[in-house]
Amino acid sequence: MSKTAAIIPARYASTRLPGKLIKSEASEQTGKYLIEHVYNKVMEAEKVNEVVIATDDERIAEVVRSFGGCVKMTSINHSSGTDRVAEIASTLDVDYVVNIQGDEPDIKGSMIDDLIDAMSGEKEAVVCTFANTIKTVDEFVDPNVVKVVIDKDNYALYFSRAPIPFIRDGNIHSNFSIAEEQTLDEVYYGSKTSFHFLKHLGIYMYRKEFLMAFSSLPIPEEEELEKLEQLRILFNGYKIKVVVTPFNCEGVDTPEDFERFLEKYRNDSV
Repeated sequence: MSKTAAIIPARYASTRLPGKLIKSEASEQTGKYLIEHVYNKVMEAEKVNEVVIATDDERIAEVVRSFGGCVKMTSINHSSGTDRVAEIASTLDVDYVVNIQGDEPDIKGSMIDDLIDAMSGEKEAVVCTFANTIKTVDEFVDPNVVKVVIDKDNYALYFSRAPIPFIRDGNIHSNFSIAEEQTLDEVYYGSKTSFHFLKHLGIYMYRKEFLMAFSSLPIPEEEELEKLEQLRILFNGYKIKVVVTPFNCEGVDTPEDFERFLEKYRNDSV
């Protein structure tokens, strides 16, 4: 039987919100640090064999140990979370690796199980990831929201920060009136349709042997332009399976995101 590890890369030196994973405000107002919320959610996955937090910072490691989490130290020289995950994965006896960012408190254990289910019968894809329906025009045109287009078998065709697919016969920048129950595609087409504009959720499941080879793959110009690592996979001829999920994950990247997370917890007890 195949084994899966969930690895959570966690660094202290976030550009827009340093130390966010262990900010005391989260512990004081929600009872848990941000990284602890994520770890506990991932631990709810029923089909994961082990969960590890990967960090190069002793401050984060100390907090993780304080709440009983499994933490492993990595090199300080990694340029990406994927490389940090790969270092830890190389030491584990597993077949698959799930990469969940430490600032994704909306992740659900059942989502990780969905990825594992999708990959279990997969013969072509080396990576599996999530997409979610875009619901507003603002999301569609926001470069911080990564869009993905998939083929008939749910394999990714392309990822972009630009609005894709481009709507030739219409002005997507128009001020549409969107009711709560409507989606972007319903507004544009004026009726229910089977087509959905999709945004990418940055949670990945890799075949371990592919993850070990990923950093040595040629880096295409498209990746450099878009600043999207997943384009390296497509450029080099590999397939990415996309699971369209009803769940949305809002990462905590900025002080405003952090406040939104605290407010959400106060209102909903997430």
